[in-house]
Amino acid sequence: MTVAGSLGSARAGVPVAVARQPILDRAEAIRGYELLYRPTESGAVGPEGATSNVIVRALADIGLDALVGDHRAWVNVTREFLLEVRPLPLPPDRTVIELLEGQAVDEELLAVLGELRAAGFRIALDDFRFDPGWESLVEHADAIKLDIRELPGDALAGAVERVRRPGLYLLAEKVESRTEYEHCRALGFDGFQGYFFAQPLLVEGGTVPTHQLAGLASLAQAGDDVTFEELERLISQDAGLAYKLVRLANSAYIGSRTAVGSVHGALTLMGTRNVRRWALLLALAGLTDRPLHLLATGLLRARQCELLARRPVDPAVAFTVGLFSILPALAGTTMESLVGGLPFDEAVSRALLEQAGEEGALLAGVLAFERGDFDACESYGIDLLEVAEVYRAALAWVEETAPHLA
Repeated sequence: MTVAGSLGSARAGVPVAVARQPILDRAEAIRGYELLYRPTESGAVGPEGATSNVIVRALADIGLDALVGDHRAWVNVTREFLLEVRPLPLPPDRTVIELLEGQAVDEELLAVLGELRAAGFRIALDDFRFDPGWESLVEHADAIKLDIRELPGDALAGAVERVRRPGLYLLAEKVESRTEYEHCRALGFDGFQGYFFAQPLLVEGGTVPTHQLAGLASLAQAGDDVTFEELERLISQDAGLAYKLVRLANSAYIGSRTAVGSVHGALTLMGTRNVRRWALLLALAGLTDRPLHLLATGLLRARQCELLARRPVDPAVAFTVGLFSILPALAGTTMESLVGGLPFDEAVSRALLEQAGEEGALLAGVLAFERGDFDACESYGIDLLEVAEVYRAALAWVEETAPHLA
C-alpha cells in the first residue's frame, strides 16, 4: 500500500491506537509529547501507512489539542513519508518531525528537511547513530535523540561530545530511573524521555504524614456506595480538604446558582459519588508539590481503568488502583511502604504491589498502552480498539479535570 493509499484508508476509518509519552526539560516540565501509535487491525498498514494514519487521526478524530495540549507533538516519520506526502497535514509551529533511524541520506532527503525547517517545522533525529552521512544530517536537525540503552558506560558521554553543536537540543530517551536521569542531566542533555519521572523521588524525612495517607485511603476504600453521612464525616476530618471541596462547589465549573458554605451543602449539590471522586482527587493533589503532570498521569490511568473495568471488577475499585499507581512518586516513598501501612483490601493491595488479580491485569494493560507497548496491552486481555477509544475519552476527562486540582 502506498502512502497516499494509506491516507485514504485512514480517512475511510482504519482504527489507530494512539498514546503519548511526555518529553521533559531539565526542570521536569513538559516540553512536548511523542505520539506512539499502531493500527488496531494487525497488518492493516505498513510503517509509512501507520504514520499517515496517526497524523490524520490526531487531527481529524482526536484533535492535536486533546493529545498534546499547548505543547509540541513529536511524530515519527520515514524518508518515504517525507518524500511522498506534501504538504504535511500538521501545523509547523506545533510539530517536531522525528526522522527514524536507518534512513538513507542523500541530497533529496536533505533538501526536503531544509524545506520543512524553512516552513517552520523542527527536525529531530530519532535513535541517532553515527551512520554514513551523519554530519550532513545533523546540520539539518534541531534536536537529536540518543537512546541511552544503546550507549552503555562511557559511550553515552562520548556520543554527547561528538554531536554537541550550539543550539542543538539533545534529548536522552529510555530514561527509566532517577539515577539515569541525574547522569544524563550531568552530561548536559536538554530533554529527557522515559518513565523516570513516575519513579519515587526518595527524600529522607520528606514523606507524606501517615494521617494524610490514611485519610486518602479511607476515601478510596469507601467506594461509590458510601452513605451521605459517612462521606461527610470523612471529609470534615480534614479542614483543608473540606475548604477545597466547598470552593470547588462554588466554582463556575460546578455552576451552582446558590452559595455553598459547607461539606453538607456540597454533598447535597453534587451527590455522594461526585463528591467522593472530587475529594479523592483533591486529597491526592494536596499531598506534595510535585509537578501537576505527574498527578495527571495518575488521573489518566485511573479513568482508563474505570472505563475498561468489566465484571467482576468494580469500576470504582479500578479507578482507585489506577489513581494510586502514581502515589509512590507523589509521596516520595515505595509502593511497599505505602500499601503496608494503609487499609487497602487484598484485591487493591495485590493489584498495586504485584499487578496481580483482575484489577492488577487491568492496570498492567493500561500501563503497557501508556508505554506504547500495544502487544503487551493485548496480552492482558484488553481489546486494542476499545482501549484506544477509552484513552481518547480519558484524555479529554483529564484535560477538563486537572486544572481544578491546582
